[in-house]
Amino acid sequence: MRKTLVFIAALLLSACANSGEDQSTDNLERGNQLPSTSAMNHLSEQIVRELVEQNDELRSDQPLLVATPVLLDSFNQTNAFGLQLQQGLIAALHGRQFNLVDINVGDNIRVTPQGDFLLTRDWKKLPSGIAVEHVVVSTLSMNTKGIVVNSRIVNITNNRVVSASQGAFNISELPGYLKASETITSRDGLLYRDPVRGLQQVQVIGGSQ
Repeated sequence: MRKTLVFIAALLLSACANSGEDQSTDNLERGNQLPSTSAMNHLSEQIVRELVEQNDELRSDQPLLVATPVLLDSFNQTNAFGLQLQQGLIAALHGRQFNLVDINVGDNIRVTPQGDFLLTRDWKKLPSGIAVEHVVVSTLSMNTKGIVVNSRIVNITNNRVVSASQGAFNISELPGYLKASETITSRDGLLYRDPVRGLQQVQVIGGSQ
């Protein structure tokens, strides 16, 4: 029996990363600062290739949804890199002829003086539910050298992992997306000074230090 995905539930939280309206807005704005380069395309292709190789259940004609990658230590937060990666995964999966479902398509087109819009991140403007059994979920973990991305396809009718991928990518592989930490960083509201750059976890370009 197909399971109806309700957008108000946990997947909406990960898709919208709504740990707070201000933070969500900041992440969206910072996402615009990241470049559209082949680096993100290569990363997305590598992840999707591994997911396809490890897949033991999902057929390409079954509906598949890509949730926004979240931070490993906080499943209701993302960053600008995660927002860009979600789009890259969608493009790479579509290139392999998967039957993708877009979570951000609203019920109606909104005609405004600024333009005509269909996509939305407001859950109140989304359809009440959609029939889907498989979702791509990903976590991001930053270290001093780069970022680790863990992705998996989950059957949400039984929480079974039908495919998984893990990749570690350093700063040099993602130019324009990641940078070494500064000598002065902020953690938990306190400022810390290091003797040289790069001793703390890497930073997403445009993100706060």
